[in-house]
Amino acid sequence: MTIPPRPRELKLDGVDPCALFTKAQLDELKMDRARKTTNGSRQYKGMAECVLNMLQEPPYFTYTVTAATNEGIEAWLTGDRNVEAWLRSVADFPAATYWIRGSNGRNAAACDTAVDVAQGQQLMVSSDNDSGRSLTLEQLCQRAEAAAAMAVQTLQTLK
Repeated sequence: MTIPPRPRELKLDGVDPCALFTKAQLDELKMDRARKTTNGSRQYKGMAECVLNMLQEPPYFTYTVTAATNEGIEAWLTGDRNVEAWLRSVADFPAATYWIRGSNGRNAAACDTAVDVAQGQQLMVSSDNDSGRSLTLEQLCQRAEAAAAMAVQTLQTLK
C-alpha cells in the first residue's frame, strides 16, 4: 500500500503530547483532565504520552495521545499486526485508523488513529470506550480521528 506524501514534516522529538490540545479543544472533546505519562508498551516504551480524561460526569471517556518517534504509520498498514486498518487522511496528513481484529459494534474497547507527521514518526491517538461500552466502533474511530486532527492542527502552530 502506498502512503500519500505528507504536506510537511512535523517532527515529534521533544514534543509534549499534552501541549497539543488547547483549552478550547479540550472543552470540545469534553475532557477535564490532561496528564503527562510515558508509554509502557514494549513497542513504544518510554515515549511521551498524554492521557485525557472526562472525570466529572459519566460517561467517563479517555483519549491517549502518544508521540511515537520510532516508526511511521506503515507499521499498521502491512497486515503484520493484529489490527484491522484503513488508510485515512487527517488534517491533510496521511493516517492509519485501526482497531484490534474482531472488534465490532459495541464490544470495541478502542479505536486508534496514527498520523504520519514525519519520516519514521507518528502521532497516535486512541479513543477508549467507557466501561459500559456505550460507543460503537464507528463512533470511537470518528472520535479518534477528530482528536488527532485537533492535535495535528496545534502541532503545526508549534513547528
